[in-house]
Amino acid sequence: MRRDFEQKQKGVALLAVLWLAVALSMMALATSYLVRTETEAVRNQIESQQGYYLARGGIEAAVYSMTRPPVPQTPAGGEIRQEAEFVPGQRWLQYEFAGGQCIVEVVPENAKLNVNQAEADQLAALFSTMGLPAVPSAELAAAIVDWRSPRASDVGNLFDAFYANLPQPYLARHAPLEQLEELLPVRGMTPDLFFGGVEQTPQGPWRRRPPLPDLLTTEKTTGGVNPNYASYEVLRALPGWDDALAAAVIAARATAPLESMEKLQAAVPAISFSASLSPLTFAGGSVYTLTATGFLPDSPVRRSVRALVRIAPTLPLSHQVLAWWDDWPFANEPPQAQPAESEKRGRIRS
Repeated sequence: MRRDFEQKQKGVALLAVLWLAVALSMMALATSYLVRTETEAVRNQIESQQGYYLARGGIEAAVYSMTRPPVPQTPAGGEIRQEAEFVPGQRWLQYEFAGGQCIVEVVPENAKLNVNQAEADQLAALFSTMGLPAVPSAELAAAIVDWRSPRASDVGNLFDAFYANLPQPYLARHAPLEQLEELLPVRGMTPDLFFGGVEQTPQGPWRRRPPLPDLLTTEKTTGGVNPNYASYEVLRALPGWDDALAAAVIAARATAPLESMEKLQAAVPAISFSASLSPLTFAGGSVYTLTATGFLPDSPVRRSVRALVRIAPTLPLSHQVLAWWDDWPFANEPPQAQPAESEKRGRIRS
């Protein structure tokens, strides 16, 4: 009897030890998982910060490239070469720093439609190209024209009545816009349309729908739209332009920047008639949108910042930052093709 009791005690003790071992093993696995997860999170955070400062450095380098004449450098072989050179018509700049790389997209504001000057039918054509049906596009365009226009009389119109009868009523601006974000309260405007997104086309593939800040501007533009930088949506909204013409211009400028109307007409003969309806310019203007994306080698982490910069030799340091976005989630991907010779000259190593 005593021996049976001792054996039962030993069995209970062994079972308790086994359960304790299982519990300790689970705790060890959980601790290992947490440590690995925290380590990965910390590494991602560090790489994110590094990417952010690489992007900031890319903005500074791009501004330097655009405001300073190229500095001749003499390699060991004695051949003079130019670096940090920005060529008009160039869209992409690539900078290689000690800790990583940065790609900067350069877009002058005259590549966009001025939201304070564009006609209602042009705005409606732009929204239709972005995928909005014809009737909502026309209604939204009319609402924007009313929003930016001074009040004609003390008596409110239908748009004013709409804003006044909302659960949280507000007054229409009735003045030119100073920031594009002022479009968000306009009747018919939605966050999806303003901020863009990814959508599936009727043909099946997915496509990226650009945000309105890539298509519209509040900066005063003169001389027409710059076809070297204008997006497909902007080109398609120009009077007299169709899908084929917009695609042909984009294909032509991918080979080399279009420096004049003569070169544009030589590359795209169909442009002759449409250009008479839509004024074009090949000057870069004085205000640029710079979108920089910094990344580290062998890391999936990307950080993008955007700056609106005025370039003028009369300004201190030849430039002025008009606006800054620390985290810009809508950065475009550069083309995967080999860079043109003009883009190679825009690279800089630090």
